[in-house]
Amino acid sequence: MTSLRQFVLCLAATFFVPWLCLVVIPHAEMKAGPAETWTDEDLGKTYSYPAGTPNIFRRGQAVYAAEGCASCHTQMIRPTYLGFESWRPGFGKEGTIEKPVRTRETLPGDYAGERFAYLGVQRIGPDLANGGYRHDEAWHHVHLYAPRSVRKFSTMPSFRHLYIKRKVRGQRSAEALPLHGEFDPGEGYEVVPTEAARALVGYLMTLKKDAPLPPAGDDAPEGDGDAEEG
Repeated sequence: MTSLRQFVLCLAATFFVPWLCLVVIPHAEMKAGPAETWTDEDLGKTYSYPAGTPNIFRRGQAVYAAEGCASCHTQMIRPTYLGFESWRPGFGKEGTIEKPVRTRETLPGDYAGERFAYLGVQRIGPDLANGGYRHDEAWHHVHLYAPRSVRKFSTMPSFRHLYIKRKVRGQRSAEALPLHGEFDPGEGYEVVPTEAARALVGYLMTLKKDAPLPPAGDDAPEGDGDAEEG
């Protein structure tokens, strides 16, 4: 009986201790708290970290998860000691959108407020940690509908089921995708995004996880009286 009791206790400890160290303690330490707010007097701008997410974020993230985007894309710029990404100027921010903040490695606080952090498991496609800086919404819609219309070498599948092909009735819709060549829907037809496509692209445009970090040392903000809910 004693041996059985010791076996059961050892078995329980074998599962409990790792769960405590790998799940419970990190969750408690990383739990979102009040945001820190400070002002850069040189630039005259006020910053908040974590910055929070707009309403479109959660709706679009649900579509992102349902479509399996995390299977091919990551949302994490690794620390320097895990790779060379931090040494690459502008990593994760290739494109035409203005880049006001220098790319930095991803930190746990960047995911504050997210129910799930879609870090991803492999980079078949580009990292999307700062995907919102790369292109405008129109480009993303065309890319989702016909990936090889903008990048001939793309291996991304088409997400045409998120779009509607319909006859043009009267004036052409302002949301109609600018498709050309073999991807043109045909004379008198247009392709427009569904609500799910709008949410997904809206989510991609919010992916700018490079918010400035609170100043450290003597320049750190005192207290959290001005802090907003994280």
